[in-house]
Amino acid sequence: MSSEIDIPGGQDRTDTEVPVFSAGSVEGYSADEASHYSSAEVEGLTEAPASFGRLAWKRFLHHKLALAGAIGLMLIILLFIVGPMLSDYTFDERNVADRLQGPSRDHWFGTDEIGRDLFVRTAQGGRYSLRIGLVAAVMSTIIGTLLGALAAYFGRWIDIAISQLINIVLIVPALIVLSIFALYFGRDAFRLSVVLALLLWTRIARVVRGVVLSIKEQEYIMAARAAGASHLRIIFRHVLPNVVGPVAVEVTLLLGTVIVLESTLSFLGLGVQPPNASLGTLVAEAKGNIDNDPIRVLTPGFFIVLIVLCVNFLGDGLRDALDPRSKNEKG
Repeated sequence: MSSEIDIPGGQDRTDTEVPVFSAGSVEGYSADEASHYSSAEVEGLTEAPASFGRLAWKRFLHHKLALAGAIGLMLIILLFIVGPMLSDYTFDERNVADRLQGPSRDHWFGTDEIGRDLFVRTAQGGRYSLRIGLVAAVMSTIIGTLLGALAAYFGRWIDIAISQLINIVLIVPALIVLSIFALYFGRDAFRLSVVLALLLWTRIARVVRGVVLSIKEQEYIMAARAAGASHLRIIFRHVLPNVVGPVAVEVTLLLGTVIVLESTLSFLGLGVQPPNASLGTLVAEAKGNIDNDPIRVLTPGFFIVLIVLCVNFLGDGLRDALDPRSKNEKG
């Protein structure tokens, strides 16, 4: 490529070779030399711009409480799964001769009034509580995401109807509804998860509605409409992927709420029933001996608090990491 270049001193030089960068080569350079140039260098950049996912991961790694929560939650889950395998006792194995023993080498958390190993029962109860929490959180997420997206995208009477439904559910006292349901319709884990999901989807719906309202008039949405894309395609292909971040945050926080509610119901005798057990059930069984044997109450209660703390720390970290305006990014 030939061009004129002004040379200080008033002289002009022509036919000066200026390297031109193209897709596969660099004009004026050999093939070997051209191969050393990256696309970022061609465009005059010192390094390629980081993607949103890479920036979010970097923010998350800088959030110490979130890392502590994620590691703590993984260790708790690992303990609940692997712990019983390391014990010589089963969940419902009774040995009256070893009743009401304190922590020992054979019984790490002691035994209850009929000689059952409390370590195994705590691990089993923790798995049960986490299972209920996960099922309820997933159901709430599906319901809340779909209803929130529909309300914001279509607007008008659909938005009014869903918004009024959200307001009605929000004023319903969840604990009373759960208690009535447990008394009249049974107390198995799946039914309890369904009722919890039907009561707790509103927060996610409001978050999703707000996000969709802010993006539904964006250029790429309008372009999809102009191209003839159906409403379902726009919602599932272009709208919902943009709410993944906020929804992921809400799911983690919702998990802690579900575990607390389930533990409260079980403590009141309206939750999981024998022979199954949750962390709340274990606290309820031991509450009569709290003066003589406080460890039996404190151990499952400690795990409830620890799980909820870890989940909340993780949720806070995800919120900061997935927020592009976050100020937590360092370096």
